[in-house]
Amino acid sequence: MTFTAECVRSGGWWAITVPEIKGVFSQARHLDEVEAMAREAIALMLDVDPHTFDVDLHRDLPQEPAGN
Repeated sequence: MTFTAECVRSGGWWAITVPEIKGVFSQARHLDEVEAMAREAIALMLDVDPHTFDVDLHRDLPQEPAGN
């Protein structure tokens, strides 16, 4: 099974949601921590081992200003 972790920059954090599971939210300071934080939140909510599913990351990266 694969879950989607959607992450959006919010201040100094990445806000993480998992749309397939109502109520799964997390946050990470760095982008390279997002998958682990999402995996932990999913595993806790479903009461399963965090290595029994896949996580597909969807990042909402800030756009560069035009002309740069």
